[in-house]
Amino acid sequence: MRVEPRFRDQIRCLVLKDRRAKALDEALSPEDRLAFNGFLVSVVAVLLAPRLRDRCGIEELAVFSDEVATAHRAERRPVNEFVVEEILREAYGVPRLFLTLSVPPRTVSAAGATIVRYVSNTDSSVAADIDRILATAVDLHRHRGPR
Repeated sequence: MRVEPRFRDQIRCLVLKDRRAKALDEALSPEDRLAFNGFLVSVVAVLLAPRLRDRCGIEELAVFSDEVATAHRAERRPVNEFVVEEILREAYGVPRLFLTLSVPPRTVSAAGATIVRYVSNTDSSVAADIDRILATAVDLHRHRGPR
């Protein structure tokens, strides 16, 4: 599965609070957005591994999703906690919430960015270690295969 250098750059910009993140997001074509969202799930999995570990089940994902959404709303930003949870479920390989509904790709991107922002805001080591995190996410993404 492809990971374009600009996908890595977009995540790096998001973590480092670089204004280019928004422009990179807006420049994604519909096809590129789908590929970016797939990589974003891999990034989320790498970011959450130290925090949630392998013992994470559906209940823990729901609690973490609520934590992310609550923090995001406190900043007066809109967020759909169900889409946040859907991304977490995909990252951890547990049954998905939306089996018959398709979540719009832009909504997935926004929810994934919410998770990345939350983790980087609550863990100062993320920004310092972003290159290793992205390299690990690329490797994971290549091994995950198409969904």
